[in-house]
Amino acid sequence: MKLIKKKDIFQNINTEYEISAQVQRKLLNGNAQFVIDLAINLELNSYSTVSLAIHLCNYFFHHKCYLQYDRFIVAAASLLLAQKIKDGDPRMRKLLISFHRIMQSIEQTRMANEALMQSLQNKLCIAESRILKVIEYEFDIKLPNDYIEVICKKCVPKKFEEATFHTLKILILDSYRTYAPLVFHSWVILVGTFLVASSQFSYIPYMSPPPQLNMAQITNEEEAYKVWLEHVENELREFDVNKMNNTNSKQPEKTTILKQEDLKDFLLAFNEMLFLNQGPEQQQSQLQPQQTLHQS
Repeated sequence: MKLIKKKDIFQNINTEYEISAQVQRKLLNGNAQFVIDLAINLELNSYSTVSLAIHLCNYFFHHKCYLQYDRFIVAAASLLLAQKIKDGDPRMRKLLISFHRIMQSIEQTRMANEALMQSLQNKLCIAESRILKVIEYEFDIKLPNDYIEVICKKCVPKKFEEATFHTLKILILDSYRTYAPLVFHSWVILVGTFLVASSQFSYIPYMSPPPQLNMAQITNEEEAYKVWLEHVENELREFDVNKMNNTNSKQPEKTTILKQEDLKDFLLAFNEMLFLNQGPEQQQSQLQPQQTLHQS
């Protein structure tokens, strides 16, 4: 799927219907939470499938208006399609039951029966068809999850490798609550969340690169970061090339993907998501130091 320009992310059909950028941010987050709740009900353990489902749903609503479609039906249809793409096992009946169970808690809908289940199935199939048209039937969708093992093996000290691996899966999933995956390349999402994960374990990957990355240690932090990004991109590109060679796929044109300004913008979007999910008291406590600074 084509990436959306950052300046256009909230200048879409929803804006024409006076759905503000702030409301759209909350809807992106809500879409993600609904898909996650469905996945939990389905006992679906694939982070890749759930991330893809959220991505499909949010991409759909960049191009279509929230006021014209049932976003819960679209979210469920996105999970159905993601399961077909990633797992090949959609488990329609279980999805229908899980969807109805969640909707009962939200809207107090009537008890399930065969007629209702059939109606839901029809709605999901129609929504799935609409999603396919919006994504133009493109199924080769690269996710940050596809590269977690690469960055962990090449950039993480051995003692932190397993913990970083699991932390990355969670952080990447959280990034899909934002507009970032619609705007930034999957490698930017991967490296941005990796920088957040490494900070949780108190190591700076570009200042003390592990031997397996084959990067000389550089004392200047700015220069080290720049060189580290080049090495990481080379590793990710080599992984992709090897994968394409195995499938006889056409290799894409080589362009620089891991740009410092994109990573900075991604981290800003990620932090906005954290702020959005805080309560008013937590938000006020974060704003207070900034207000004091401005006053001084």
